[in-house]
Amino acid sequence: MYIYENDRNKMTTQADSLQNMVSFVEKLQRYDEKTLTIPIKPGKWSTREIIGHLYYWDRYLIEAMIPHIAEGAVLPPFPNHDVYNRAAIASLEGRNASRIIDGFISGRKLLIEQISSLDDKIAFKIRGSEEIFTTDKIIDKFFKHDKLHQGQIETFLSNE
Repeated sequence: MYIYENDRNKMTTQADSLQNMVSFVEKLQRYDEKTLTIPIKPGKWSTREIIGHLYYWDRYLIEAMIPHIAEGAVLPPFPNHDVYNRAAIASLEGRNASRIIDGFISGRKLLIEQISSLDDKIAFKIRGSEEIFTTDKIIDKFFKHDKLHQGQIETFLSNE
């Protein structure tokens, strides 16, 4: 979890953590389609697929969670990760890397806008869990997810 000087800067800083991935993904636009469609390791996703996967999870937050965030609310559970990830990858069929990157960037900007408009002190639960969540906690989980995939992509591209 992050430590902040004051609450006023907290959501701005958290939104900035999500914005970092936008900046990283924008830089991927300089790579050619072939590079972006090579699996990062044998049997693993390509950069194109990783970005599509991130886009799909951002959409889940925008469509299924953020509209329901309110004090004491019980939000829908996260879907089965394996099933959801397979659906994410299947949804990329016929889309080139550039289109997926553009979709991620616009979707992430919308996510940042929506989550930044929420009070970061709102406490809620996710169905199936007794854990108390806040927007801060959700952003932290997705920021860590971003960093994992960013590191995978950076390692792959540094060897190309």
